[in-house]
Amino acid sequence: MDKDMKPQGVADLPTTSETVQVGVLELREEVLSISKTQVQTGQVQFRREVKTRTETITTELKRETLVIEVSTGAAAVYFGGELLQAGETREVLLYDEHAVVNKVPYVTEEVRIEKQTVTEQQHHEIELKYEVLVVDEQQVQAEHQQGEPA
Repeated sequence: MDKDMKPQGVADLPTTSETVQVGVLELREEVLSISKTQVQTGQVQFRREVKTRTETITTELKRETLVIEVSTGAAAVYFGGELLQAGETREVLLYDEHAVVNKVPYVTEEVRIEKQTVTEQQHHEIELKYEVLVVDEQQVQAEHQQGEPA
């Protein structure tokens, strides 16, 4: 018998369908959530330490003196109330240089201190779980009315 052909005596009756929701099943899956924590792994302390060394510096210092020399046949020369004789000499210190050493700090080096932040990418392979809906169909054997063969 052809599918499109209906048996004789069977009329087309309107069919109705009704859908009733019996529940909702939520399917879940894991998703990644990344958080970062900053962990101190070291610290530094800066300080300047003063060291000493001894240096020897050579400088020329001048002294100026007035030399008084009495020659033979010269006029009488008195020095500090004393008569100088021929051939005698006296010296008078006019000025004397003294070394005055000053220490002046000046910059000999610069040390630059920088903080550097390096960003690197890390790849992590992580297994994530997820749910899927599995429908297992089970056959239920219906009870038959009396008198009908099973």
